[in-house]
Amino acid sequence: MYVRAVPPTDLNRNTEWFTYPGVWTTYIIILFTSWFMVLCLLGCSAGTAWTVVHLAHFLVTYHFFHWKKGTPFADDQGIYNGLTWWEQIENGKQLTRNRKFLTVVPVVLYLIASHTTDYQNPMLFFNTLAVFVLVVAKFPHMHKVRIFGINGDF
Repeated sequence: MYVRAVPPTDLNRNTEWFTYPGVWTTYIIILFTSWFMVLCLLGCSAGTAWTVVHLAHFLVTYHFFHWKKGTPFADDQGIYNGLTWWEQIENGKQLTRNRKFLTVVPVVLYLIASHTTDYQNPMLFFNTLAVFVLVVAKFPHMHKVRIFGINGDF
């Protein structure tokens, strides 16, 4: 007689889009499309293209997931102003499926980029540095941690 309403997993409009079906597939398709575009437009080897995609992925995700704070929506009354997107996702719950997916993606990109460049320097160094920074930033014990006060609230 009564309808049982199930609340959404995430009430934050800034991060709820990541709980929709098909987001993971779209994310992977965007990465492969980016690789193909770099490969065609730059005319480089497959390994160099994967390294470019991996480093671009690092720069974009680090900036938008781990550096930029707050939300673009004013209706949250500022409760997320001191949190990065990574800290907001799924209300801060750690080790969820989405967080694991977002942690595995840079590792897989690192493995692909490193293998296709035959583990040669300097590509290996840049790929290793990028994956190290991204994965460490995603550790549960790094939640709300600002190293040396960088990106901290003043």
